Amino acid sequence: MSSDKSGQGRLRKIRSGWRRLRREAADKSHWAAERLLDRRICIGITGLSGAGKSTLLTSLIYQLSHPDRAQLPGFGPALNGRLLGAELRPALDTGLPTFEYEKCLEALNGTPPRWPESTRDLSAMELHIHLQGRRLGRDFRRTLILELRDYPGEWLMDLPLLNLSYDEWCRHQGSLLEGELRASLAPDLIRRLHSLKPTDTADPRVLDSLWQDYRQFLRDCRSVHKLSYLQPGRALLEETEYGVLPLPGLGHLGKETLEALPEDSVYKALAGRYQAYVEEQVAPFVESHFRHLDRQLVLVDLISTLFAGESSLDDMRLAFRHIADTFRYGNTGVLRKLWKPQIDRLVFAATKVDQVLAADHDALRQLLGQQLQQAFSGARHRGLPLFCEAIAAVRCSNESQREGRRILVGHDMEGRRLGFENAEILPHSPDERDWQHYAGGLPPQLRPPMGIGREGYIPHIRMDALLNLLLGDKV
Repeated sequence: MSSDKSGQGRLRKIRSGWRRLRREAADKSHWAAERLLDRRICIGITGLSGAGKSTLLTSLIYQLSHPDRAQLPGFGPALNGRLLGAELRPALDTGLPTFEYEKCLEALNGTPPRWPESTRDLSAMELHIHLQGRRLGRDFRRTLILELRDYPGEWLMDLPLLNLSYDEWCRHQGSLLEGELRASLAPDLIRRLHSLKPTDTADPRVLDSLWQDYRQFLRDCRSVHKLSYLQPGRALLEETEYGVLPLPGLGHLGKETLEALPEDSVYKALAGRYQAYVEEQVAPFVESHFRHLDRQLVLVDLISTLFAGESSLDDMRLAFRHIADTFRYGNTGVLRKLWKPQIDRLVFAATKVDQVLAADHDALRQLLGQQLQQAFSGARHRGLPLFCEAIAAVRCSNESQREGRRILVGHDMEGRRLGFENAEILPHSPDERDWQHYAGGLPPQLRPPMGIGREGYIPHIRMDALLNLLLGDKV
């Protein structure tokens, strides 16, 4: 009797599994047809720390969902009345949490308004964009499915680890730790790291204690000096069990010597943590995420980086150069559309341009373009279309005059009205004399304006230009 029941149970599982496979196959064929007919496009969205990614996603969704309220004169479908609206839906096939659009919009609409919380994990969503066209004298409707995949910019910094052995990573990090900003921020920690001898027997308690201090050091690098190229990136967001520490004191020890060390040595213990981190965190993320992307948007808080000084800008350029090696790119043919899409367009956007005068927006875009040209100058990157823009997803300031000078007027995070002006943005990388030009300090952090996204609209700067870069050829 029990064998009959177990046999029936196995049969039910087989039937259930078969039904699930049929559903997945049907979903896959529907997804494939949408890609073949250019009815679906997948865009990855990330940003270097503090660039305002959650705010941008909220603004982008709102603008496309409310064409009657949006101000998108540079986006053809909106200008010509062909944009009918958009519906936000969960991206069920991805298995990822849905971006919390309503929660972010509520934050912007709060009393007082506040900025949405930063992204700390993967999320995905589908935006079904409804468009009207005319063919052979007849009106018709079509829907473009915009799949948005959102991930923390800190994870982006880990992608170069895929191409580096632990030995190579240690030597690279060792050169970074010798830089003035990092060395001055935590001299005692760096001395302790140098005192670790690769050949000694590892003491897990010592390594774990160093790891906690190293995590705080990475966070200080970001908050104090606005540095971008920080690894392991996940340590900036969450407690991680891996405890990946660099060994800056490898000296002249060669690869063969290091590999021959006993398993309980400091080097082998840390190399094992590093390898586990890459294999269990970085590689699965790349494989499950990037293979779906058609395009990638990277947001950059270039203004804060610029006003933080020369070392901060150099560090951002270094981050660009290393992540450039990790993007798949190429012309996406028919078969690749189905099974292995590649990034065919990479867009960088300098955010928060409402912190500088409108006359400086173009200079900021030119400056970003110059940094990208240097980072992507290698021959292996030729053929990857690069674009850059300067935007404010939510405009928080307006221009006025004070004593004959143009100034910006907005509200600080406590709601106090203030007027300010910043140094003129130069359209090129600053030389030694130019850095004094930016010595006046960072622009103030502004609060979102009151009453947006309800009866009115979300004010922005050049979101229509960004939409053209991302979707113009698809709509």
